[in-house]
Amino acid sequence: MYKKELDIYLQNHTPQASLLYGENDFLIEYYAKKIIAKIPNCEYVSSFYYGDYQYAQILDLLNQSSLFGDSTIVLLKIDKKIPKKELQAMLNALKNNPSNSLVIEFYQGENRSIGEYGRDFKEMAGLFKGDSFIETRFFNPNLSECQMILAQRARELEIDIDMRNLMVLFEMQNHDIAITLKELEKFILYPRKITHEDILHLCSSLGAVGIEDLISALLQRREVVNLYARLEEEGIDEMGLIGELGNYFHRLFLFFSYIRHRGVADPVEILGFKAPQGIVEKYTRECMSLKERQYKEIFQLLMEWRLQVMSGKGKFSNALVALNKIQGILR
Repeated sequence: MYKKELDIYLQNHTPQASLLYGENDFLIEYYAKKIIAKIPNCEYVSSFYYGDYQYAQILDLLNQSSLFGDSTIVLLKIDKKIPKKELQAMLNALKNNPSNSLVIEFYQGENRSIGEYGRDFKEMAGLFKGDSFIETRFFNPNLSECQMILAQRARELEIDIDMRNLMVLFEMQNHDIAITLKELEKFILYPRKITHEDILHLCSSLGAVGIEDLISALLQRREVVNLYARLEEEGIDEMGLIGELGNYFHRLFLFFSYIRHRGVADPVEILGFKAPQGIVEKYTRECMSLKERQYKEIFQLLMEWRLQVMSGKGKFSNALVALNKIQGILR
């Protein structure tokens, strides 16, 4: 299932076993905490992080039954696939002990490609069958989803702040929702409505700039100098940047070509999986804003840029020159 379906499910149900994975680390952790908070008789969570994974110990915990109605909750934060036999044994233990719960946060490991990660989570997700065993894939949240999360958190903290100022705080953190939520906690003791001046006084810009922000600025024909300067400060890898740009524009071109021939986008045929409607609409809108000639020129420029970096010489004195040329093509 996807985030929207999970939100509906959690209104009336609490899963016994949850596998959370996908492109957005924040949402994976956010919903893990949300699910654990809903589990009744939850006094202690046994957590295993990455290299601390111990199959025998985890299975023993899940096989325990309590005489007093307490819940045994196991939280796994992992970036490697759990072997099928081990994961199946854990789920079988839960079936025999319905008061116990398992929550798995499955992240993409640094040494795993997107394709490898996709094959791993699909294999694991195939074991989560039944009303109380769920699996959810998360994509990067759109603006309305971020607004909903921020507003909900403000209500939980009893902070009186309107949506306009929540968005000021969100913009200040460069749309990093995890940092925005942390900054929001600074206003817990304020006995009045939060103003724009309060935000400027208490909060600083902490959000990291990502390559996606740069791509978004390019496509929206906005200034990229400051964004790239911040990426440089964070130690951006130029070959990595070229690769990310190439992958994104290639994905847009696949949508562009398919829509030109079929008239409408089919994400299953284009991407190989059923993407959320918001993602499909975004790609559709962006891909059709370009002409075939522009795609060709961008791919040619990226190839020349890559060859320059590999050889250590070429007509691009630095990445910013190449980005300005891309902007020239997009205009």
